[in-house]
Amino acid sequence: MIIATAGHVDHGKTSLVGLLTGVQTDQLEEERARGLTIDLGFAHTTIQGASFGFVDVPGHIRFINNMLAGVSAVDLALLVVAADDGIMPQTREHLAILHALAVPQLIVVLTKSDRVTAEQCQTVTESIKDLLAPTTYAGAKIVACSGVTGIGRQDLEKALIEASTEARLRSDVGYFRMAVDRVFTAKGAGTIVTGAIIDGSIAIADTIHEVSAQQPFKVRSIQRHGSASDIAMAGDRVALNLTGPQAGLKQLVRGAWLTANPTLRPHHHIDVLLHVQSTEVKPLRHWTPAHVYHSAQHTLGHLATLEAPKMLPNETGLVQVVCKAPLSACVGDKIIFRDQGATRTIASGIVVDPIAKGRGRAKPSRLKLLNALANAAHFDDYAQVCLDTMPGGVPVSDFARNLNWLPATIQAWLKNNKQTLLLDQCLVTKKAFDQAQTALIQGLSRFHKDNPAAEGMNVSALSGVLPRNYLFKTAIIDQLKKTGTIVVVGTIARLPGAIVKLPEATQRLLDRLRPLLAETPLQPPVIHDLSERLGVPPKSLLQQLQPAVKAGLLVQPVKNRLFLPESIQTFTSLITELAGDNGFSVQQFRDAAGIGRNLCIELLEYFDGKGITRRDGNVRFLRI
Repeated sequence: MIIATAGHVDHGKTSLVGLLTGVQTDQLEEERARGLTIDLGFAHTTIQGASFGFVDVPGHIRFINNMLAGVSAVDLALLVVAADDGIMPQTREHLAILHALAVPQLIVVLTKSDRVTAEQCQTVTESIKDLLAPTTYAGAKIVACSGVTGIGRQDLEKALIEASTEARLRSDVGYFRMAVDRVFTAKGAGTIVTGAIIDGSIAIADTIHEVSAQQPFKVRSIQRHGSASDIAMAGDRVALNLTGPQAGLKQLVRGAWLTANPTLRPHHHIDVLLHVQSTEVKPLRHWTPAHVYHSAQHTLGHLATLEAPKMLPNETGLVQVVCKAPLSACVGDKIIFRDQGATRTIASGIVVDPIAKGRGRAKPSRLKLLNALANAAHFDDYAQVCLDTMPGGVPVSDFARNLNWLPATIQAWLKNNKQTLLLDQCLVTKKAFDQAQTALIQGLSRFHKDNPAAEGMNVSALSGVLPRNYLFKTAIIDQLKKTGTIVVVGTIARLPGAIVKLPEATQRLLDRLRPLLAETPLQPPVIHDLSERLGVPPKSLLQQLQPAVKAGLLVQPVKNRLFLPESIQTFTSLITELAGDNGFSVQQFRDAAGIGRNLCIELLEYFDGKGITRRDGNVRFLRI
């Protein structure tokens, strides 16, 4: 269980941690000289077999950045209030931050209780109850204690044991994700990073990376709550000994995010459901500058209100955070905002869309989606809202990036959601898939009605019946082919019952032409040769066959040759086989097809124009 201290400066947080663990967490010379905690301190102990890790945070307002870095991923907070001072400014602000971050449990420790009378203790206790009343911590235990004499230690340890039995179970099914709050070098070991694991698990020899640089690091060893371990999971506080490129290791600082998620990238625009602090006296206006805190990461940014020009104190609404340095956030992460001068906390937010777009951010359709996502109670509900509102499908990578879902997590979700399909590396509802199939069949039917002389519709044109953002067009056409709902010959699709009505002269000429083209289907005779064999002048031949070309019964990829559709399909299959990851050359295509070099070049230029291949120097790659 990870515990953070909180409270006003000089109220005894460090002494309290020392009492419970025997560790002096103030390590800096300046801290010891001034008797003031400046940076985060760490300690651990075991009480009645239960393991507790402590993060001691500074209470002075000047070091609020360090405080925020220490409380972002804890299970319980000890709100420390000195009995002789009572509630002070940082008592209130730290409590507001704990509440905003949704720290699950809180215990109030009334320190220095040996210095005051019983009446004074009671008065401060009542004021603390009043302070907690409007928060989720109303009714939290208040334990009187002294970090100097040890009075109340047993009562506090009993409260900690009781809290540990109610600690939340963190999810370890996602990718490993951890915000770094300390980096140092140990002699003989190298680079050490510490932090609390937010999601997933980590084991010795695992490969992870920092999200901004994407440089891989190997985990050489793990310390979990101060003890060597082979593995650690979400909710554990760890120290990781990393190996990897020295340039990458040197760039690791507080606020860096380490992960095993290959899709996780930082982003400058984040949509959040923001709550303005009730203590604010002025509205929060559009484009308010603010300090932005995401776990141990700190940057500057602006708050773009999405639903109104301003938000009143204690009001909740949608806001887009536009950050100077990108944030590595996932859905559900908590963010704290302080004013431009970093003197007070002004708002808190929950991430709704971690990779938002700046353009069109306040469109009505966009706001409708964001409100639906914000109201999703669980990640499963969030995923379903995405699918219901995006009939064109959602890339699997989006779920991995935004929800930090492993492939196994996605598969398990699919197993429990029978109305969702996985197609072309995207997820789509069965309802949307069925509607898209109907739209394609209706589009093809209209084409036949409007073009009775055409054998069918080009497959790329048929795909265009669906909106551009539909990600599963190939899969849906394949499904229609498989079920026999449509027939595809070469690049032409038609309904099974469609009948082509060519002019009589064209049909007679086509019947005579087909056997000639089939003799050498990959290198048919040129137009001049066909003209002599058929006894029709070249110009007249092409004119009479144009209806057949428009109908898709013939293909003219080059100026002086006609091909059967089956031949073009053979070339397409050949290109697919040749391409691979490294592409193919004209010579490789010539050797595989067994045709002349000039014809090869002409055909490949035709396939380039059709978007089937892409030329890069002397090599071509497959586009489809």
